[in-house]
Amino acid sequence: MSFDTTKEAVMKVTYKPPPFNPMMKGLIPRPPPEAQFLRTLYNPHLANTLGDSPPVESYLFRELANPHSRAKKHARWLGWQIEKKARLEAFFKEELANLNGRSPREAKAEAAFKWRQQLEEEKEALRKQRWKKINDEASLVRQSKRRERKEIKQRQRLTALSLKEEPNQYIPEDMRS
Repeated sequence: MSFDTTKEAVMKVTYKPPPFNPMMKGLIPRPPPEAQFLRTLYNPHLANTLGDSPPVESYLFRELANPHSRAKKHARWLGWQIEKKARLEAFFKEELANLNGRSPREAKAEAAFKWRQQLEEEKEALRKQRWKKINDEASLVRQSKRRERKEIKQRQRLTALSLKEEPNQYIPEDMRS
């Protein structure tokens, strides 16, 4: 067997773990920020301030973390709840600043109404956006072309179909050869 990579190149150790002094008391040194790591990675002409082999593992947690995990979904939901509450507070503040002869209670009720209206409009806009994405014009054209090709193939198969003469089949007089 011959391989394009030499055995020496395969066996060569290219990664050295970051140096830690086991006798060191106190905190373990922090890895450099991800932006600095990427800067040195993508700009090899710049001086390398990270050493021979920076610990890449510390930058992988974002890529390896499941975006659909329960904790992340919960965090997104919490963020959305906080944003909704902040919007409601902003509406309250705006309406209370301009009472125009209304009581504060009426102004708050109107602010809550406007806030709910805005949420409904956003939900409707999102629904329309999803609908447009699903019923994209190009996809409809592709689907119709695919359907036409399928019908043509089926027609060709049925046209090319030839049945053996068997006792259980009836072939009309004009079709017999």
